[in-house]
Amino acid sequence: MPVFPKLSSPVTRLFLTWALMSGLTVISIISGDALETRGHTVPLGVLSVVILMGATLFKCRLLLLDFLELRGSSATWRRGFIFAIFLIAFMIVGAYVLATGF
Repeated sequence: MPVFPKLSSPVTRLFLTWALMSGLTVISIISGDALETRGHTVPLGVLSVVILMGATLFKCRLLLLDFLELRGSSATWRRGFIFAIFLIAFMIVGAYVLATGF
């Protein structure tokens, strides 16, 4: 019996998706300065917000395709959901830029 199962098996795909999402969560924590302990708050820079949104977009894509099983659905459904997520992320970054006066 091989040590590693086929990469196309559902269990392996879900485990790899979980591992990627965990890694992206660590990137989000570091980018968002969530571990900051100085006691005062400083607005995040636009670059940090863009990194956070990029990690969030990738996590949403993984969640939609693998956990919600959109990978097997029609391309129209996949494109529609991914477009909606990109639109929401773009609006969040735009609102942040407008609020901070970049």
